[in-house]
Amino acid sequence: MIFLVSRRDIGMKGRQSGDPTACEFFRYFFRLSWTAFGGPLAYISMMADDCVEKKKWLSKDEFTEMLGFTNMLPGPNATEMAIHIGYSKGGRIGGIISGLGFTIPSFIIILVLSWFYFQYHSIPGVEGIFYGINPVVVAIILVTAFRLGRSSITDWKLAAIFIATVFAAYFTTINEAIILFVSGLVGMFLYGTSLRRFGLSTLLPFIPLGFTAITVSVAAFPVMVQLFLEFLKASLLMFGTGLVIIPLVGPNIVEVFGWMSYEEFLDGVTLGQVTPGPVMKTAAFVGYKVGGVWGASVAFLAIFLPPFFIVTLLAPFFNKMRRYAWLQGFLKGVKAGAVGVILAVVGSLVQTAFPDFLAIMIAGVSIVAMFKFKTNMSLLVIAAGALGVLVKML
Repeated sequence: MIFLVSRRDIGMKGRQSGDPTACEFFRYFFRLSWTAFGGPLAYISMMADDCVEKKKWLSKDEFTEMLGFTNMLPGPNATEMAIHIGYSKGGRIGGIISGLGFTIPSFIIILVLSWFYFQYHSIPGVEGIFYGINPVVVAIILVTAFRLGRSSITDWKLAAIFIATVFAAYFTTINEAIILFVSGLVGMFLYGTSLRRFGLSTLLPFIPLGFTAITVSVAAFPVMVQLFLEFLKASLLMFGTGLVIIPLVGPNIVEVFGWMSYEEFLDGVTLGQVTPGPVMKTAAFVGYKVGGVWGASVAFLAIFLPPFFIVTLLAPFFNKMRRYAWLQGFLKGVKAGAVGVILAVVGSLVQTAFPDFLAIMIAGVSIVAMFKFKTNMSLLVIAAGALGVLVKML
């Protein structure tokens, strides 16, 4: 990535004495990424504790405003927060350095695990680990979808969008990316007061354009270009949670391109979920299967490149963007739709994740543990993995 550097790029308000340097940003986010377990909410809580309370890089109000901006953007929220924090004190260079510090460990982790998986997956002990962990990951996905739905589906309009997306994703062959895009358009119409005044016809010119952009055939492209475009599309439509990667790319990867089976894809999601860093690093797992280290690099670049550009380009316009009712409506519609497509596509993973009654029991116990006892996800993963190994060894 090459950026033209000017005095404005040194910082949003100019670098002040005592502000962190680029090296400090990189060291902090690099270290955080190696230890960040528990999903984006956990990572962002760590950033708030460190950057606001301990390091005093930001005020509480500044951090809260950044979080609000991040929630408006597609892509991995924790990564976007890291970029935004760096941008706020070090301009574009600070944002890029912070983002690289947060994402590089994820790439290293998933690359090593991908090599290990495709080399040794058939070993009974390794199979046992995934036998135990996969049901826990499905439980985590369901709990995350429930929590996202509770915060995103706040009225009957959003509930209607949610129900429609569940039916569309489960009972039709419409691409999930199109379903999410249409959910956003419906949200724009329902909540954008100026659009309602002009009527639904206002949105009609955008629908063919959006469909064309999302469904453009990539069959004629080389496989690495297909890989890049598939994950670039996913990154640009990923609102609410990184788990939207499952419905956005899963069906295409398995059924359209035939790059891997649903079992392998679920195992990749599992590795992305139970290791430090964003679950979106699953992209590199898929890329590794397609083209080794080069494929992993291409997929990882595609999924994480948009946040770098989006944050550094749009951050100065955040306050203005918040005033657009149509944009807020689009985000509401997409987030409600995201919950629906996650639930619908999880149905495709159930047969793989639940080969027998014991696996169903593991998922059920995990859901109860997370809801009722607030059990740490890492403890559930360790316990389930150990149980799986024990079962396969007996």
